Amino acid sequence: MRFAIKAVGAAALALVAGVAGMEWAGWPGVAPWLATRADRGLQLDGDARLHLLLDPRLQASRLAVTGPAGEALAEAGAVLLKWRWADLWAWRHGAPLRLRLVQADRLKLSWQRDADGRTAWPVQPSGQRQERAELPQIDHLIIRDGQASLDDQPLRLRGDARFSTAANGHWQADLQGQLRGQQLALKAEAGAGLALLAPADAGLPPVQLRAELTQREGRLSFEGTASSLLDARALDGRLEVRGRSLADIGRPFNITLPRTPPVTLSGRLQHAAGVWQLGGAQARVGQSQLAGDFYFDTRPARPQLSGLLRGGLRLADLGPAVGADTRPSRPGRVLPDRPWDLPSLRTMDARVAAALNQLDLGTPKLAPLSPVNVSLVLEDGVLDLQHLHAGIAGGEATGAVRLDTRVAPPQWTLGLGVRGMAIEQWLRLPTRALADDPVTGRLRADLDLSGRGRSPAELLGSLDGPVRLQLDKGQISHLLTEAVGLDLAQGLAVWLRGDRKLMLNCAELAGRFKAGALRPRTAVVDNRDSRIDIDGRINFADESLDLRLKAQPKDFSLLTLRTPLRVQGTLADPRVALEGKALGGKAIAAIALGALAPPAALLAFVDPGEDVPPVRCDTAAPPAAAASAASYPAARQQPASRGKAAP
Repeated sequence: MRFAIKAVGAAALALVAGVAGMEWAGWPGVAPWLATRADRGLQLDGDARLHLLLDPRLQASRLAVTGPAGEALAEAGAVLLKWRWADLWAWRHGAPLRLRLVQADRLKLSWQRDADGRTAWPVQPSGQRQERAELPQIDHLIIRDGQASLDDQPLRLRGDARFSTAANGHWQADLQGQLRGQQLALKAEAGAGLALLAPADAGLPPVQLRAELTQREGRLSFEGTASSLLDARALDGRLEVRGRSLADIGRPFNITLPRTPPVTLSGRLQHAAGVWQLGGAQARVGQSQLAGDFYFDTRPARPQLSGLLRGGLRLADLGPAVGADTRPSRPGRVLPDRPWDLPSLRTMDARVAAALNQLDLGTPKLAPLSPVNVSLVLEDGVLDLQHLHAGIAGGEATGAVRLDTRVAPPQWTLGLGVRGMAIEQWLRLPTRALADDPVTGRLRADLDLSGRGRSPAELLGSLDGPVRLQLDKGQISHLLTEAVGLDLAQGLAVWLRGDRKLMLNCAELAGRFKAGALRPRTAVVDNRDSRIDIDGRINFADESLDLRLKAQPKDFSLLTLRTPLRVQGTLADPRVALEGKALGGKAIAAIALGALAPPAALLAFVDPGEDVPPVRCDTAAPPAAAASAASYPAARQQPASRGKAAP
């Protein structure tokens, strides 16, 4: 019995000694044998050393990886790999492959993934179905001299990279290629060994990182800290951006932003757990000065942008976003017809609040809006501008806009109400011979419109819905009134005496858009001197004009043509003319009277005036358009968005 116990003990001791000896020797020949038996496309040189116990690792003077078709995926020299058995166990059960250290004097690799995320790389255990491949998670990557060829269709990344790690741990990389269809060059360097990818529980300390991305006419630079490179874990630092458009800057990162003039931006960039944060952002877009704080959550199926935009915006800087920066493709037209980039609205969701101190309309003839508050909600291809409230020349404008890209052509709806706007403060007309502020009063406006289109021209050419404008407590230049009525005698008298303003009994336009054409139902300007009626149409579908202005003087005049004015032609080429029929009648009368006695010809142009009762505008709130367009979201909008509010 004792002999048996001693024999078992001796055998166990010999086994332990043998295992310890083999572990110390690196299990000669075992690693190459396992590589061939694993059928994973691995090739190791004969002197590879494998350690399996306290510090699992593999050392080899050469390691190569080939794909199923024999294609070369990687070749490395002087290789050291370290792992933990728990990580390999998790990998065997479907988790991404995690290596604690990858070190090599030289490395040449090729990384490819198809549109479904499949790759020739053996990143899943043998025997498991590979539907989508994930990049291996490498805690520490130390490569003395590395080259990589990348073709990753899910990331839409193609390029060639060189990277290296110095003896002091300083890490640097250069990449030349394309990201989401844009040419780019990336330079990155870190102050210590930086993980390529790291899981959330890696606990890796952040290291200094400096990166610069160059794309066409733009540049993006970052300086701060991170604990891994490709997934930017624990990223925190200063971001500086220069580009020719916000859209160009956002496109490589799958962020939908509008087309704009050149932009510069800076702020603090942070990233953790799939959420990017840009805090204290300061931006100059064209001539607009903007600021804000933004969050971009990449975890949902459609990434979501949220935040707050502040500062001052110049409307002309949004011209490229609506196609107003290019000439219409059709000759003789003025309405922009370049299609909007509407498909990009379905690549992400957004909830952004804007609190602007000013919206400059881009012309000295119109006063800016100040302040302007609006909420932008983008969800599943539906864009809502909600709760619009803007100060405008002592009054306010309220309303909402909706764009639904889920239907073809896209559907637009607009509700807008204006109250108390001082027309003389907002509309800065040149006066010259006219009185200062030739038209004054408080404007009320209500619009309730809808349309379909992929460009401004298509949208305006399909507008449908009621429009009403009314001027309360208004005044109008006397000289302007006489000019519209073609009253030569009284116009001359007013010009010699000096222009004054007449109180308005009523100034109102009420009509309806139908298929892009506005036909006034009521369009009148009435004061004690004259009544001016307007009829006809403005057609945005073909950009044609056909308006008729008829003045009815209420007082006696020695010399007046009293002929309706016609405004015809197109928006690009409007023409003003006297109505031939009425003018011809006066000419015939003048010839007939002149035949009797030449001075009598002037009697044809004498106007005794008409007994026209004063017009009183309807002061009641309109029932349809939007007595207060602030009620528009509740009346016209679909059920509230399911998204969360902006942080």
